[in-house]
Amino acid sequence: MRRTVIGRALAMCAGAIMVVGVAAGCSSDSDSDSSASSAAAASSASATADAATTQEITDNFVTFFNGQTPPAERAALITDGAAFEPVLQGLTQNPQSMQTTAAVKSVTMTDVGHADVTFDLLLQGTPVLPDQLGQSVNEDGTWKVSAATFCALLSVQGGVNDVPACA
Repeated sequence: MRRTVIGRALAMCAGAIMVVGVAAGCSSDSDSDSSASSAAAASSASATADAATTQEITDNFVTFFNGQTPPAERAALITDGAAFEPVLQGLTQNPQSMQTTAAVKSVTMTDVGHADVTFDLLLQGTPVLPDQLGQSVNEDGTWKVSAATFCALLSVQGGVNDVPACA
């Protein structure tokens, strides 16, 4: 039965990817002082972000959301990737998921280890959900898609409970 739930969640993944930015963008910091600190850090980090960092974030984000990227390579581009590899492997069984790509529109550094990524989600090359928001995290020197971004995607379809990394 667990396999069926995961399979169903994976089959719906292409549609869920379309709403990842909406779900990911719903989180907020309840402490207004932290928000002010984050804004100051973002301003400082934005001023010091170099083109190479922005390019790495863009490349890794686009590669992760490309349905044609092998699951092991995708797992290397998300925080706690090993925990997501079975889900990513399952996505290869869904024709719609295999036709999903993303086009990054902007990268905004929020601090030295985190960035917000605005992107368009594409299905067969056609934008299906423009101006979505996701996050990238620097983990051990590599910029990766945050697990929270991917878990938000899974939660929209109800499959998040079958992914221990999203617990």
